[in-house]
Amino acid sequence: MNKQKIGVLYLLLGAGGLWHLLGVFQGAMRVLASPMMFGLGIWLFWECWRVCPQPKRWRLILWSVLVIVGSVGVEWLGVRTGKIFGAYTYGQALRPSIDGVPISIGCAWFVMLVASVAVVQKIAPKSVIKSTIKLAVCVAVLMVCFDLFMEPAAGILDYWVWVDNRIPLQNYLAWFGLSFVFATIGIKVGLFFQPPLPRIAFHFYFAQLIYFGLVDLKGL
Repeated sequence: MNKQKIGVLYLLLGAGGLWHLLGVFQGAMRVLASPMMFGLGIWLFWECWRVCPQPKRWRLILWSVLVIVGSVGVEWLGVRTGKIFGAYTYGQALRPSIDGVPISIGCAWFVMLVASVAVVQKIAPKSVIKSTIKLAVCVAVLMVCFDLFMEPAAGILDYWVWVDNRIPLQNYLAWFGLSFVFATIGIKVGLFFQPPLPRIAFHFYFAQLIYFGLVDLKGL
């Protein structure tokens, strides 16, 4: 069953990226952008819930809510002030929104944080996984690496637009900092040491890299 789920994940995101690259089904892809983010968030949460020990499930719920609500709140401040990530505005592709910030962006943060933790759990030595600081730093680095792929695609997809079409270094520093904070909280409440996250969480990272990588090719 796990192999089938992983196959479906790559098929969905690979096909979506390919459709953008070829310029087909663009109307449908635009409509499905936010539902896809919500769907991926619910799917990954459910997979985590299934492997999470019973005593820790409330911690998983609270951390997930914190990430979703907290990231939307930080994005709202970022859009309003231009002081966190830089000066940017959201486009029309992601709906619904609260005061100009898409609700689905919180699900995107949740998915990428969990996926980044899963990658570290899979490839990093035990000395990293057992250290709160080292694990959180590695997660934050992977989040920034993902954002390097996502940012060029976001403009093409009308997710958000940067003033002067320039992505500031400040954005990546803010991504690192916020990711580090969220990851540290998750580690401190005992979510990311043992047991390991579900296998499919690892593939959420690379399936989304494929999606945004294909969209990036369209902009070349």
